Amino acid sequence: MSVRARIAIISQRYGSVGGGERFAQEVTDRIAAKGEFEFHVLATAWESKCDLITFHRVPRLKFPRFLRPWFYGWWVGRMIAKGNFDLVHSHSGTAHADVYSTHGAPHEFWTREVLGRRPKLIDRMMIALERRMLAAAAPKVFMPVSSHLTRVYESVYGSLPGRWKVVHPGVDFAQFDQAGKTAARTEVRERYGIAHDAFVVLFVGMNFQSKGLEKVIRAVESVRQQRPEVAVHLLVVGRGDERRFAQIAAEVGCAAAVSFAGAQKAKIERYYAASDVLLMPATFETFCMVVLEGMAAGLPVIITDKMGVRDLVTDGVQGLVLTGGGSAAESVVATTAALMQVMDPRVRTRMGAAGRETARRQSWERVAAEVEQVYRDRLILRKVFNGKGKTS
Repeated sequence: MSVRARIAIISQRYGSVGGGERFAQEVTDRIAAKGEFEFHVLATAWESKCDLITFHRVPRLKFPRFLRPWFYGWWVGRMIAKGNFDLVHSHSGTAHADVYSTHGAPHEFWTREVLGRRPKLIDRMMIALERRMLAAAAPKVFMPVSSHLTRVYESVYGSLPGRWKVVHPGVDFAQFDQAGKTAARTEVRERYGIAHDAFVVLFVGMNFQSKGLEKVIRAVESVRQQRPEVAVHLLVVGRGDERRFAQIAAEVGCAAAVSFAGAQKAKIERYYAASDVLLMPATFETFCMVVLEGMAAGLPVIITDKMGVRDLVTDGVQGLVLTGGGSAAESVVATTAALMQVMDPRVRTRMGAAGRETARRQSWERVAAEVEQVYRDRLILRKVFNGKGKTS
């Protein structure tokens, strides 16, 4: 009987809310279920239905906050040194891996360009850890979630070490089956007092500011002004500063046309079914999995060219792609025009069908198979070069 390769997965909150955490769980659970590898997950918390994975808890440093990234990396390094693993795959910022899934932007870029501030002490710690991850990385494999993210890394670090291979996230296509769409549409609309014939704009996100919710609110009101004969409603799903954005809706005059549903991890597909278009004008996204979910649900999607999911969206086919730049007012005008375009049912039907076909090809099973092949190639390479195949 052959000995199974031992693979360590580093993910701080394996399977919890968040794109990187979900990616780690969706892919690892599927590969582990085949029983060909022995998986060990190193995490501070986890959610998984796969009983073929061994979980190892990494303690969480509560104070001081700026030492948390260093402490996590240090503790994981100790566990790896003792674990005798054949391969280590990291979904978090650590320097102890053979394969890295890069879900987030380079931390210096995120701090300065997205947050618009100078790095604090904790940011400098994160930047230092990231540089360690990239140092002497010639034999390592990096799997960014989009070509956009690869270009951002190149803009910060120049020539990138190691092998870089884009692996997009997947979607559970069966979750968005169209059979129960009518019932779900009615139930959600009745719950929030939305007219059955309303044109519903869906926004899904955990960071209202960076994902452009203010722009969405202003564009929705603009459409309401230009098409008063149509009941236009905005449905906001996610966690953020509801009070602030409800105030913005009140100021522009569409408070009654905006519903905040909060975070909806379970049965999120019902909210897509209740909607007519997914609008996500983010200023920056390494990918944005909710756009892929919207496509699986048959919705036309409106995004910006600053989002990694742009790899899978062709302007005018699965939806519309807004060009970044310009003033805030110009951006609202462009977003308004895009919404007006997809108000045509024929356009929505055509784009929705194209989006579903794209999402069908982007299943989690396909993504898991792609990652598994990286593991196999890496394990063969290590065996050839050091005979033992153990992580150094």
